[in-house]
Amino acid sequence: MAVEIKTLVHYPDLYFKKYAAVIKNGFTMKDDMKRRDMRETFEMINNDDKPELRILAIGTGEGLVDEGIIDVVSARFKSVVYVVVDPAESELQKFKDMVTLRNDKDQWKNVHFEFLCTRIEGYLEKRKKEEVDVKFHVIQAFHCMYHFTDPHGILLQLYDMLEKGGMLITMLVSGPWERTAGKVGEYYFDPTQHFFGPSVVRIKFEEQIKDAKIVTKYRAKAIRINTCFDEDSEEGNDILDFITQIPEFRKTAPKEVFDAVFTVIKDNCEQSGSGNDIQFGADEEDMLIFKQ
Repeated sequence: MAVEIKTLVHYPDLYFKKYAAVIKNGFTMKDDMKRRDMRETFEMINNDDKPELRILAIGTGEGLVDEGIIDVVSARFKSVVYVVVDPAESELQKFKDMVTLRNDKDQWKNVHFEFLCTRIEGYLEKRKKEEVDVKFHVIQAFHCMYHFTDPHGILLQLYDMLEKGGMLITMLVSGPWERTAGKVGEYYFDPTQHFFGPSVVRIKFEEQIKDAKIVTKYRAKAIRINTCFDEDSEEGNDILDFITQIPEFRKTAPKEVFDAVFTVIKDNCEQSGSGNDIQFGADEEDMLIFKQ
């Protein structure tokens, strides 16, 4: 039976410390492949019949992925409304500072930003209470669906908030990381942390919406995890904690649980071309859902 715990999302300072370890070892939210994919995705939007483009961006953090998106849409549309929803006040402030910096350079002047420091559940409740019926041309949720209280129910609500022809974009870990998350989920659960990936999300969504057009984009990525094999390495244990989302995973997990999860991680590793680095697959998959 899975044991209820508090995952890293409950400890922001700890979360970002662990996140820094995977960033140092190759994982990034801002890379050339992602920028290319986001540019291609947002260039698909028809700008002939939209005097104003409305985008809802969920779980943006400091806006590392959003920056490239805003560059594209601000150049293609006369007016853009960009609604940002994220519960981390410190990360939102970094996003606001970036906007100020770009405005000072006379950029993004046609983009109206609205920043809301709340979880998506709070935003949806606010819309319902105030009877807001504004729909969006694009809704994006990047690496945040894991933390929705009801991921599949909320995804359906977001789909209903799209204009006809609109696009809902999810970004989730895939491949080896998705398989590892599934194994962790056999032993632990947290109402605010779901251990799944895009394959589960797609199956659940298609069960409910039969006529949705879905396009996927896949990016193969990797994290160096050499230090994870040294049980005394602080960096290695930080990487393990971030991959599993379990604080102090090596110390707190029962031996049989640790061995089962770590076996999945090891089985999904490859050595780099030079043979010096042990790399764990940190693949990402975008799911583009178009409202018919």
